Amino acid sequence: METLDIDESLYEHYSFTADSGQQALRVDKFLMNRIENATRNKIQQAAKAGSVRVNDVVVKSNYKVKGRSGQGIVHSSSI
Repeated sequence: METLDIDESLYEHYSFTADSGQQALRVDKFLMNRIENATRNKIQQAAKAGSVRVNDVVVKSNYKVKGRSGQGIVHSSSI
């Protein structure tokens, strides 16, 4: 059986930093407001697949983004 490596170039990578004054907001809503043509459903599916990270930690779609210390949010989605 042949294994295939997933090519990172097949993904779009987004990186955001929460402002220090950011009100607590679910990460799926946070990303939906910042990524053009992104639906909340697609972001939730990406979170289930482990493609949403906050400070290098995989998070669920209901994770609350807060403005403390400028959290780094990364989202990768398949093209």
